[in-house]
Amino acid sequence: MPRRNKLLLVILFFLLFVSSAFARDLVVSFIDVGQGDSILIETPDGKNILIDGGGIPAYRKLAYRIGARIVDPFLQKKKIKKLDTVILTHGHTDHMDGLLDVLSAYPVGEFVDTLEGGGGVTDDEYIKILETVKAKDIKYRIASAGDSLDFGPSLQVDVLNPPPDRFNNPNDNSLVIKITYNKVSFLLTADVGQAAERKMLAAHKKMLRSTILKVAHHGSKNSSCASFLNEVKPGVAIISCGRNNSFGHPHPETLKRLQRLKIPYLITAKKGTVTVITDGQTYRIQTEY
Repeated sequence: MPRRNKLLLVILFFLLFVSSAFARDLVVSFIDVGQGDSILIETPDGKNILIDGGGIPAYRKLAYRIGARIVDPFLQKKKIKKLDTVILTHGHTDHMDGLLDVLSAYPVGEFVDTLEGGGGVTDDEYIKILETVKAKDIKYRIASAGDSLDFGPSLQVDVLNPPPDRFNNPNDNSLVIKITYNKVSFLLTADVGQAAERKMLAAHKKMLRSTILKVAHHGSKNSSCASFLNEVKPGVAIISCGRNNSFGHPHPETLKRLQRLKIPYLITAKKGTVTVITDGQTYRIQTEY
Protein backbone atom coordinates (compact mmCIF):
# COMPACT_ATOMS: atom_id res chain seq x y z
CA MET A 1 0.00 0.00 0.00
CA PRO A 2 1.43 3.42 -0.92
CA ARG A 3 2.73 5.46 2.00
CA ARG A 4 0.17 8.25 1.35
CA ASN A 5 -2.74 5.79 1.66
CA LYS A 6 -1.33 4.38 4.89
CA LEU A 7 -1.14 7.89 6.31
CA LEU A 8 -4.75 8.59 5.32
CA LEU A 9 -5.88 5.38 7.03
CA VAL A 10 -4.03 6.31 10.23
CA ILE A 11 -5.66 9.75 10.21
CA LEU A 12 -9.09 8.21 9.59
CA PHE A 13 -8.75 5.74 12.49
CA PHE A 14 -7.50 8.55 14.74
CA LEU A 15 -10.50 10.73 13.88
CA LEU A 16 -12.91 7.85 14.49
CA PHE A 17 -11.25 7.16 17.85
CA VAL A 18 -11.42 10.81 18.89
CA SER A 19 -15.05 11.20 17.80
CA SER A 20 -16.11 8.07 19.70
CA ALA A 21 -14.15 9.06 22.79
CA PHE A 22 -15.91 12.40 23.00
CA ALA A 23 -19.35 11.24 21.84
CA ARG A 24 -22.12 12.42 24.13
CA ASP A 25 -24.92 10.28 25.39
CA LEU A 26 -28.57 10.40 24.48
CA VAL A 27 -30.59 10.28 27.70
CA VAL A 28 -34.30 9.42 27.60
CA SER A 29 -36.22 9.58 30.88
CA PHE A 30 -39.70 8.10 31.23
CA ILE A 31 -40.84 10.25 34.13
CA ASP A 32 -43.02 8.66 36.78
CA VAL A 33 -46.07 10.94 36.54
CA GLY A 34 -48.54 8.31 37.71
CA GLN A 35 -51.35 7.43 35.31
CA GLY A 36 -50.01 9.41 32.37
CA ASP A 37 -47.02 9.99 30.11
CA SER A 38 -44.11 12.40 30.23
CA ILE A 39 -40.77 11.81 28.54
CA LEU A 40 -37.66 14.00 28.74
CA ILE A 41 -35.06 13.66 25.98
CA GLU A 42 -31.56 15.09 26.46
CA THR A 43 -29.78 14.87 23.14
CA PRO A 44 -26.07 14.39 22.39
CA ASP A 45 -26.11 17.90 20.88
CA GLY A 46 -27.34 19.54 24.09
CA LYS A 47 -31.01 19.91 23.20
CA ASN A 48 -33.82 19.26 25.67
CA ILE A 49 -37.17 17.91 24.45
CA LEU A 50 -40.24 17.21 26.56
CA ILE A 51 -42.92 14.89 25.20
CA ASP A 52 -46.19 15.24 27.15
CA GLY A 53 -46.47 16.42 30.72
CA GLY A 54 -48.65 13.94 32.56
CA GLY A 55 -51.87 14.90 34.29
CA ILE A 56 -54.88 13.56 36.11
CA PRO A 57 -57.26 11.48 33.92
CA ALA A 58 -60.26 13.53 32.87
CA TYR A 59 -62.80 11.68 35.02
CA ARG A 60 -60.77 12.47 38.17
CA LYS A 61 -60.32 16.23 38.09
CA LEU A 62 -58.30 16.77 41.24
CA ALA A 63 -56.40 19.82 42.42
CA TYR A 64 -53.02 18.18 41.83
CA ARG A 65 -50.70 19.95 39.44
CA ILE A 66 -48.47 17.25 37.93
CA GLY A 67 -46.41 19.81 36.02
CA ALA A 68 -45.60 21.90 39.09
CA ARG A 69 -45.19 19.04 41.54
CA ILE A 70 -43.46 16.36 39.46
CA VAL A 71 -42.26 17.46 36.01
CA ASP A 72 -40.84 20.87 36.96
CA PRO A 73 -38.84 19.50 39.95
CA PHE A 74 -37.50 16.75 37.70
CA LEU A 75 -36.31 19.34 35.17
CA GLN A 76 -34.78 21.44 37.95
CA LYS A 77 -32.92 18.43 39.29
CA LYS A 78 -31.52 17.96 35.80
CA LYS A 79 -30.47 21.65 35.82
CA ILE A 80 -32.46 22.27 32.66
CA LYS A 81 -32.99 25.97 31.96
CA LYS A 82 -34.87 25.81 28.66
CA LEU A 83 -36.74 23.38 26.44
CA ASP A 84 -35.94 23.38 22.74
CA THR A 85 -39.11 21.48 21.88
CA VAL A 86 -42.29 20.56 23.72
CA ILE A 87 -44.49 17.93 22.10
CA LEU A 88 -48.13 17.16 22.85
CA THR A 89 -48.87 13.70 21.47
CA HIS A 90 -52.65 14.17 21.82
CA GLY A 91 -55.10 16.20 23.83
CA HIS A 92 -56.02 13.88 26.68
CA THR A 93 -55.55 15.23 30.17
CA ASP A 94 -53.17 12.49 31.38
CA HIS A 95 -50.68 13.65 28.73
CA MET A 96 -51.53 17.33 28.56
CA ASP A 97 -52.33 18.96 31.88
CA GLY A 98 -48.79 19.03 33.25
CA LEU A 99 -47.55 20.97 30.23
CA LEU A 100 -49.25 24.21 31.23
CA ASP A 101 -47.02 24.85 34.26
CA VAL A 102 -43.93 23.80 32.29
CA LEU A 103 -44.72 26.11 29.36
CA SER A 104 -45.26 28.97 31.78
CA ALA A 105 -42.02 28.35 33.68
CA TYR A 106 -39.48 27.67 30.90
CA PRO A 107 -38.32 29.29 27.68
CA VAL A 108 -39.53 27.02 24.87
CA GLY A 109 -38.32 27.06 21.27
CA GLU A 110 -41.08 25.08 19.57
CA PHE A 111 -44.41 23.46 20.40
CA VAL A 112 -45.41 20.43 18.31
CA ASP A 113 -49.04 19.34 18.20
CA THR A 114 -50.76 16.39 16.53
CA LEU A 115 -53.57 18.51 15.03
CA GLU A 116 -55.82 21.35 16.00
CA GLY A 117 -57.66 20.36 19.14
CA GLY A 118 -54.81 18.28 20.49
CA GLY A 119 -55.86 15.22 18.55
CA GLY A 120 -59.56 15.74 18.43
CA VAL A 121 -60.15 16.79 22.03
CA THR A 122 -60.64 20.33 23.28
CA ASP A 123 -61.03 21.44 26.87
CA ASP A 124 -59.99 24.33 29.10
CA GLU A 125 -56.46 23.02 29.67
CA TYR A 126 -55.78 22.69 25.96
CA ILE A 127 -57.11 26.20 25.28
CA LYS A 128 -54.87 27.55 28.06
CA ILE A 129 -51.89 25.72 26.58
CA LEU A 130 -52.48 27.29 23.16
CA GLU A 131 -52.95 30.72 24.76
CA THR A 132 -49.62 30.32 26.58
CA VAL A 133 -47.87 29.22 23.38
CA LYS A 134 -49.23 32.30 21.61
CA ALA A 135 -48.51 34.71 24.48
CA LYS A 136 -44.89 33.53 24.71
CA ASP A 137 -44.48 33.64 20.92
CA ILE A 138 -43.46 29.99 20.79
CA LYS A 139 -43.13 28.52 17.32
CA TYR A 140 -46.13 26.24 16.67
CA ARG A 141 -46.38 23.37 14.23
CA ILE A 142 -48.53 20.34 13.54
CA ALA A 143 -46.76 17.08 12.70
CA SER A 144 -48.02 13.91 11.06
CA ALA A 145 -46.74 10.71 9.49
CA GLY A 146 -43.90 11.31 7.05
CA ASP A 147 -42.58 14.38 8.84
CA SER A 148 -39.24 14.61 10.59
CA LEU A 149 -38.38 16.62 13.69
CA ASP A 150 -35.16 18.47 14.46
CA PHE A 151 -33.59 17.12 17.65
CA GLY A 152 -30.09 18.03 16.51
CA PRO A 153 -27.67 16.62 13.89
CA SER A 154 -26.87 13.44 15.83
CA LEU A 155 -30.41 12.09 15.77
CA GLN A 156 -32.86 10.98 13.10
CA VAL A 157 -36.42 11.66 14.28
CA ASP A 158 -39.31 10.33 12.20
CA VAL A 159 -43.04 10.79 12.75
CA LEU A 160 -44.94 7.56 11.97
CA ASN A 161 -48.46 8.56 13.08
CA PRO A 162 -51.07 10.00 12.65
CA PRO A 163 -51.66 9.48 8.92
CA PRO A 164 -53.04 12.29 6.73
CA ASP A 165 -56.47 10.65 6.82
CA ARG A 166 -56.98 11.00 10.55
CA PHE A 167 -58.75 8.52 12.78
CA ASN A 168 -61.97 9.28 14.64
CA ASN A 169 -60.39 8.10 17.90
CA PRO A 170 -58.14 10.76 19.53
CA ASN A 171 -55.84 8.05 20.91
CA ASP A 172 -55.21 6.71 17.43
CA ASN A 173 -54.35 10.25 16.31
CA SER A 174 -51.47 10.32 18.80
CA LEU A 175 -48.07 11.34 17.52
CA VAL A 176 -45.80 8.31 17.24
CA ILE A 177 -42.13 9.21 17.06
CA LYS A 178 -39.08 7.11 16.28
CA ILE A 179 -35.71 8.42 17.44
CA THR A 180 -32.57 6.83 16.02
CA TYR A 181 -29.08 7.40 17.41
CA ASN A 182 -26.68 5.28 15.38
CA LYS A 183 -27.49 1.67 16.35
CA VAL A 184 -29.95 2.46 19.15
CA SER A 185 -33.53 3.55 18.53
CA PHE A 186 -36.65 4.46 20.51
CA LEU A 187 -40.25 3.99 19.38
CA LEU A 188 -42.55 6.25 21.40
CA THR A 189 -46.14 5.23 20.76
CA ALA A 190 -48.17 7.53 23.04
CA ASP A 191 -51.75 6.16 23.30
CA VAL A 192 -52.31 4.59 19.89
CA GLY A 193 -54.59 1.57 19.67
CA GLN A 194 -54.50 -1.42 17.38
CA ALA A 195 -56.12 0.44 14.47
CA ALA A 196 -53.19 2.85 14.34
CA GLU A 197 -50.72 0.02 14.88
CA ARG A 198 -52.16 -1.83 11.86
CA LYS A 199 -51.93 1.36 9.81
CA MET A 200 -48.26 1.75 10.74
CA LEU A 201 -47.63 -1.91 9.92
CA ALA A 202 -48.98 -1.27 6.44
CA ALA A 203 -47.30 2.10 5.84
CA HIS A 204 -44.06 2.03 7.86
CA LYS A 205 -43.29 -1.64 8.49
CA LYS A 206 -39.58 -1.31 7.71
CA MET A 207 -39.21 1.55 10.18
CA LEU A 208 -40.83 -0.10 13.20
CA ARG A 209 -37.90 -2.22 14.41
CA SER A 210 -36.57 -0.43 17.51
CA THR A 211 -34.29 -1.05 20.47
CA ILE A 212 -36.59 0.53 23.07
CA LEU A 213 -40.40 0.55 22.92
CA LYS A 214 -42.63 2.85 24.96
CA VAL A 215 -45.66 0.59 25.20
CA ALA A 216 -48.80 2.27 23.89
CA HIS A 217 -51.64 3.52 26.08
CA HIS A 218 -50.10 2.57 29.44
CA GLY A 219 -50.29 -1.14 28.60
CA SER A 220 -53.97 -1.19 27.58
CA LYS A 221 -55.28 -4.50 26.19
CA ASN A 222 -56.51 -2.56 23.13
CA SER A 223 -52.95 -1.65 22.12
CA SER A 224 -49.74 -3.59 21.47
CA CYS A 225 -51.15 -6.24 19.16
CA ALA A 226 -48.91 -9.26 18.66
CA SER A 227 -48.08 -8.48 15.03
CA PHE A 228 -46.99 -4.96 15.96
CA LEU A 229 -44.82 -6.13 18.85
CA ASN A 230 -43.32 -8.85 16.67
CA GLU A 231 -42.31 -6.28 14.06
CA VAL A 232 -40.84 -3.83 16.58
CA LYS A 233 -38.90 -6.60 18.40
CA PRO A 234 -37.57 -4.28 21.11
CA GLY A 235 -34.75 -5.18 23.46
CA VAL A 236 -36.85 -3.76 26.28
CA ALA A 237 -40.33 -2.28 26.64
CA ILE A 238 -41.29 0.50 29.06
CA ILE A 239 -44.82 0.98 30.41
CA SER A 240 -45.85 4.30 31.96
CA CYS A 241 -48.82 3.96 34.33
CA GLY A 242 -49.97 4.77 37.83
CA ARG A 243 -49.90 2.62 40.92
CA ASN A 244 -53.19 0.81 41.59
CA ASN A 245 -54.86 2.70 38.73
CA SER A 246 -58.55 2.03 38.14
CA PHE A 247 -57.98 1.08 34.46
CA GLY A 248 -56.07 -2.07 35.39
CA HIS A 249 -53.03 -0.92 33.41
CA PRO A 250 -50.93 -2.63 32.37
CA HIS A 251 -53.48 -5.22 31.33
CA PRO A 252 -52.55 -8.90 31.87
CA GLU A 253 -53.23 -9.61 28.17
CA THR A 254 -50.62 -7.05 27.12
CA LEU A 255 -48.07 -8.43 29.57
CA LYS A 256 -48.72 -11.96 28.24
CA ARG A 257 -48.07 -10.78 24.68
CA LEU A 258 -44.76 -9.28 25.77
CA GLN A 259 -43.85 -12.45 27.66
CA ARG A 260 -44.72 -14.72 24.71
CA LEU A 261 -42.36 -12.73 22.53
CA LYS A 262 -39.73 -12.75 25.30
CA ILE A 263 -39.67 -8.95 25.51
CA PRO A 264 -38.53 -7.78 28.96
CA TYR A 265 -40.47 -4.83 30.35
CA LEU A 266 -40.24 -2.18 33.06
CA ILE A 267 -43.25 -0.45 34.62
CA THR A 268 -42.97 3.05 36.10
CA ALA A 269 -45.60 2.13 38.70
CA LYS A 270 -43.08 -0.35 40.11
CA LYS A 271 -39.72 1.13 39.12
CA GLY A 272 -40.43 4.88 39.29
CA THR A 273 -38.76 7.00 36.62
CA VAL A 274 -36.97 4.83 34.05
CA THR A 275 -33.96 6.36 32.29
CA VAL A 276 -32.23 4.94 29.22
CA ILE A 277 -28.70 6.16 28.51
CA THR A 278 -27.01 5.37 25.21
CA ASP A 279 -23.89 6.33 23.29
CA GLY A 280 -25.54 5.12 20.10
CA GLN A 281 -23.86 1.72 20.25
CA THR A 282 -25.01 0.23 23.54
CA TYR A 283 -27.43 1.31 26.23
CA ARG A 284 -27.94 1.01 29.95
CA ILE A 285 -31.04 1.54 32.07
CA GLN A 286 -31.41 3.23 35.43
CA THR A 287 -34.53 3.05 37.56
CA GLU A 288 -35.65 5.16 40.49
CA TYR A 289 -36.41 2.13 42.67
